[in-house]
Amino acid sequence: MAVEVNYLQAVRLFLQHLKVNNMTQRWLKSFERTFKGSFKRFIAGELTVYPLSLDKIRNLYSKNRQYVFAYSLRRFHSFIHGNPHLTNATFGYAFAEMETLLSELSKATLRDIKKDVLKIITIDVDELTVSQIPDRLIRDCMRSSSNYTLVRGRRFFKFLIHGNMLDSKYLPVYASKIRTFIEQSEQEPLSYQAPQLPVDRLNVEQACRVFLNHLCQENTLRYEAVRTNYYNIISFSRFVGPKKISAITRDDLIGYLNHLEIEHGYSPSSKAAVLTTLRRFFGFFVSQKLIKHNPTGNIRIKKVKKIDKTALSEEELTLILTAAYLNYQQYENVVTVDSTFTLKRWLAARDWAIICLLICTGLRSKEIASLKTDSIDFGERVIKIEGKGDNTYRIRERIIPLTEPVALSAVEIYLKLRPVSIFDHLFLSARIEPLKTCGFAKVVKNMKKKLFPQKRLTITQIRKSFVSLCAQKGIDDQVLRQIMGHSTLATTMRYYLTVREQYLKEVWEKNNPLLYFSKREFEEWTI
Repeated sequence: MAVEVNYLQAVRLFLQHLKVNNMTQRWLKSFERTFKGSFKRFIAGELTVYPLSLDKIRNLYSKNRQYVFAYSLRRFHSFIHGNPHLTNATFGYAFAEMETLLSELSKATLRDIKKDVLKIITIDVDELTVSQIPDRLIRDCMRSSSNYTLVRGRRFFKFLIHGNMLDSKYLPVYASKIRTFIEQSEQEPLSYQAPQLPVDRLNVEQACRVFLNHLCQENTLRYEAVRTNYYNIISFSRFVGPKKISAITRDDLIGYLNHLEIEHGYSPSSKAAVLTTLRRFFGFFVSQKLIKHNPTGNIRIKKVKKIDKTALSEEELTLILTAAYLNYQQYENVVTVDSTFTLKRWLAARDWAIICLLICTGLRSKEIASLKTDSIDFGERVIKIEGKGDNTYRIRERIIPLTEPVALSAVEIYLKLRPVSIFDHLFLSARIEPLKTCGFAKVVKNMKKKLFPQKRLTITQIRKSFVSLCAQKGIDDQVLRQIMGHSTLATTMRYYLTVREQYLKEVWEKNNPLLYFSKREFEEWTI
């Protein structure tokens, strides 16, 4: 249950949060002016028109100023009464209609009326609970925008969501598109639990809405899986048009896959991924007895899997670790009150901890991004990881050892310097928000620019290098499967055996007994 606070209390808590996290006084003043000025007016413009009263401003303004407010309020009320269709409209829409319809008033007069009415409304905004802020306004702030008011509003609403003061349905931002698609009202509401659903009236787009509604109710399903299903099925529905799901044939699916290959350059692996989504989509309706057979049953795509055999050597990984530590060492044991220096120091400690965990555990980018502050048990020296899961994209947890002193030391130092945040994620960005996967890729990319400007260096390559070192040290393949989080041993062995073959080839070349013969003796021996 969300905690009920009004707008004024929420702003005070947010400014206190910024102050605790070393925001300068100049920026604090700027944020305070925004939330007590332009952002309040922005909220007021999105509220619904209701009868306004001058009672709340009688103790705030002089008599002359009250007369000005009374004139503006009287003109605004008379305009609303003359246009009944604006009774339930927002103030912003009503002001736009005023500028269009009241042509007898000058622009300056209309601007003054709008300013006076908004000042009256903003007094009520202070007492407005955050749960009563219009959904449309919150979603507008959550979208990417260059408007500084909306950018600061997005940061404010994220604070409220993670502080349990606002409903979490607004986070993450990108989920709103899928949720809006699911909630689109139809003439007859659909329910995936109803076997008697009229199949002859269900097209692919409507079926996609039903299927996604089912996926969103799976609490163990990652959002990335839902998003992948959404885009693949919607793309297929646009290709086949308003065709009913019961009329989809094998030829339609083959034509769509050929379209992806010819028009969009899809590889066999990408086409197989799309086919897997469509097979699961039609299989769901077969299980619900809404269609008789799965049209994807007899379609097969031969995938050509290529394994990248390139891996970093132990010396190169050590060089990366050393560079990350030296980057932090320049800030170590330096006491200063400068907020900029403090930011650089804990970011350097964060990058060092990230590099150590990637090299010493071989984590995926999404796995390290999902780590929480309590994911590492320093007493038992283990780390709890939320893995990618099986073919149904279900989240699967695993526990692996973390015994390397350098990694434990790096994480402990980072946790001491980590700023106070409402987020429980282990790694934070400079904005004191959870670091995304692109942020981890950027850390590795910065190391690449410093050390290997001509080489390719990614998180996946570090993971493969980890497998390579484990294989060279003779670690059992079953143990390595558990550490890597692979669902089957075959996945591990594809990398394991490739590395072992390469390692055995190098050993044979160095210890080949034929190398001890001279060239002449070798030729005579071969004859």
